[in-house]
Amino acid sequence: MINNRNNQQRINQIVSPLQALNQTLFGELYQPALEAAVAAEETCARLYEQLTRKTRLIADEVLTVKFPWRVRVGGVRGFQEILLPVFHPVYGVPYVPSSSIKGAVKAWARHNQQLEIDRLLGTLDNGIGCVQFLDAFPTKPCLSVDMANPNWHWDGDRCIKYKPEPHALLSMEQPEFAIGLALTSRGKNPEDVQTVKAWLEQTLAVSGIGSRVSSGYGRTALIVRRSTNDLFTKPYTFELWTAGMYGAFAPNRDDRRGQPEFRPTAVRGMLRYWFRALALGIYPPNQCKTLEAKLFGTIEPSSQVGTIRIGVEWEEEETADRDRPYFYSGMILLEAKQENHLILIQKVLELASHLGGIGRGSRRPLHWNHPYPGLRGCHWELKSEKLRLSSNVTTWTTRFLPTVRNAFLAVQPSRDIPANGNPGTPGNRNQDVLNNNAQIFLVPCERLQHPEGIDNWPRNGTTPEIRGKALILLYDNRFKGVNQQGQGNANVGGQISNNADGSTPSYVVIKSNFPENKLPYQAVTIFGANQRDRAAFANALPPNSIPVWPLPQN
Repeated sequence: MINNRNNQQRINQIVSPLQALNQTLFGELYQPALEAAVAAEETCARLYEQLTRKTRLIADEVLTVKFPWRVRVGGVRGFQEILLPVFHPVYGVPYVPSSSIKGAVKAWARHNQQLEIDRLLGTLDNGIGCVQFLDAFPTKPCLSVDMANPNWHWDGDRCIKYKPEPHALLSMEQPEFAIGLALTSRGKNPEDVQTVKAWLEQTLAVSGIGSRVSSGYGRTALIVRRSTNDLFTKPYTFELWTAGMYGAFAPNRDDRRGQPEFRPTAVRGMLRYWFRALALGIYPPNQCKTLEAKLFGTIEPSSQVGTIRIGVEWEEEETADRDRPYFYSGMILLEAKQENHLILIQKVLELASHLGGIGRGSRRPLHWNHPYPGLRGCHWELKSEKLRLSSNVTTWTTRFLPTVRNAFLAVQPSRDIPANGNPGTPGNRNQDVLNNNAQIFLVPCERLQHPEGIDNWPRNGTTPEIRGKALILLYDNRFKGVNQQGQGNANVGGQISNNADGSTPSYVVIKSNFPENKLPYQAVTIFGANQRDRAAFANALPPNSIPVWPLPQN
């Protein structure tokens, strides 16, 4: 009797995330409802233990899988059209339905021409197979508020406009699942379970599970394979020093770091940004939009799976205080269904590594900021010495930049000459475009110091050896972006805003580069450089600056 009473008390203490969503009144603010769901899931630890124990009792084989980042298994449109994860209809907790697991495994098996798929997994016409999957539940609470924040949006087929639209959502953060496999009434051979288990392991590593797999969600590991006729791959090792990436919880004045996390989606966003900057200088906008959908995928006007996929595997070095950057090292794996698509995205990645950063602060090299003390910007680099270009004008204008353009034309010839549009002014901000109105300069900085060697950022992070010549010039009162007091030049350095419309990004991107055994330099990209104030900034760069864009006309 006592045990039954204790069990009933524990059950009464459980509040499922689905219950919390249904009970929370939030009006126009849906993030509090999501946070209530996360808090409710913390009460479900005992339920998860019981469900895991049940899986182990029923299954003939259990595969315990831990995901290093996040998993999203798309559910239904919920409050204010939020895409909620799948919640179990009885328990009200997030899970992966057995049908989703079976579908993913079956697709992988068919793609890899495995034998006896229909016998093992069944068909619609012939009924169940010999092996079944059980619904997969997390082994412990893992629900977390996540954030998607697209900054650039197509305005029809004409142009891409800057309009940040943050969307809070729910995903499972670093979840661990117990995935059960069992013989059905038709199954007689235990070896069949082992065969399907091996398929499942390959599916999770190679194909992933859930939604947004192409952006880094739902993969257990990255498998670098030799390119084949149906999948072409290229790995890159990288290092990143950053003031912090942020998802659902951004920093504030009291806690400037907030709750940072490395986000593979930031790598994908960086590649998409530079793809558009390049493509809009080669194709008319409607042709650029079509190619972008083909490569990256789209949901409008109809769903289309892209031909490329980006995977990221990383390690984080712990930092002891708020005065040092976060450091990440790892691998970026590019995958494509067509070889020329892989070459194109490779060239975009290699160019992006020389011109800008990743995530928050991507337009500035890492430095210490004033008058609001703190780290700003980031620095990243691909570790291959062959990919770190020197500031030699021939290397850029003859050997590298033309190959980037040719990689685009090899995928899709241009139907027309694109218009030489400008990115606009702060009130009318359009996508940055590398066309004839943009300029790129390489600014030699003999004493520039690599972030790896900086021990004291508050003391050294404002020096010329860290900021570099180009950033020092940009922070001149003539060009510095508009601060919260309304002081500065929004036509060059952008504008900080507390309004709902968000801040305006700078029209100047500066990246510090450290080629092996060569002179360090800063690459300075100026979009819409024919605009008066931006042209003045270009003219004020050091006399030894090397122009490499626009490319010389043939």
